[in-house]
Amino acid sequence: MDRPSTSRQSVEKVEMFEVREHVPYQAELTRAPAAYDEESGDVYDSSWTSAFRAMCQLINLLHHMQVAIVVFCLWHFALTAEANGTISNLELHIIFAGTGYQLFLVEAILTLHRHNSWSFQLSKDGKRIVHGCLQLIGSLFVIAGTFLGLARVDMVVSTAHGICGVIALAFTLLSFISGIIALFSAKVRLMVRSGPVKIIHLAVGLFAVSMGLITMVMGFHMDFYAASREGLSSALIVFTVLILVYIMIQPIYDLISTTRKSM
Repeated sequence: MDRPSTSRQSVEKVEMFEVREHVPYQAELTRAPAAYDEESGDVYDSSWTSAFRAMCQLINLLHHMQVAIVVFCLWHFALTAEANGTISNLELHIIFAGTGYQLFLVEAILTLHRHNSWSFQLSKDGKRIVHGCLQLIGSLFVIAGTFLGLARVDMVVSTAHGICGVIALAFTLLSFISGIIALFSAKVRLMVRSGPVKIIHLAVGLFAVSMGLITMVMGFHMDFYAASREGLSSALIVFTVLILVYIMIQPIYDLISTTRKSM
């Protein structure tokens, strides 16, 4: 009677051995080195990727501050240019065109930036919606500001500032139209390929904002603004150029990648 029980136990051992033999190997997960702050109780990732991301967001924050400084100086000059406090078409031109380019259109581009401080957590569709809304508002401001400036000179454009402003307005309108088409590219995909439309929108929009900021640089250099505030004029020119260089990085990268995908 003992032998059957012994054989049964041996069979169970064999079965247990076979089950254990086929258990898949699970690798242990190891965490990257981290730094612990005893005072706050937070754990910080010390990898180079996190450090690079933090630096990019810091640079992005500094550029937002530059945008705010330039817009504030524009508004302050426009509202205090006349001693009696009156506001003419020239001051309205500065407010609308400057705010349209420097605030709304620049922020519209930064919305799609991967390290933008206030939009990086948004979804792709959310970024596109915010980008479109800011572009719409910026385009309306630019149109109003440009025509206010043209009304002041009776539609006669004779300066480099005015010529560049009209060119920037034309490309801003073209970029806005192509942006609407790109936004609804899924519905018009049967008629027009979305790739070329996106390429046109990126190229035209990049050129429009670049011309707008270059026009602002010319405006800061004009005697009307720089005569009594030469130091501030030079600082605003530097800020505007830095903003222009920074906002061109992401669109140029997207333009190259989109062009490669469409080829």
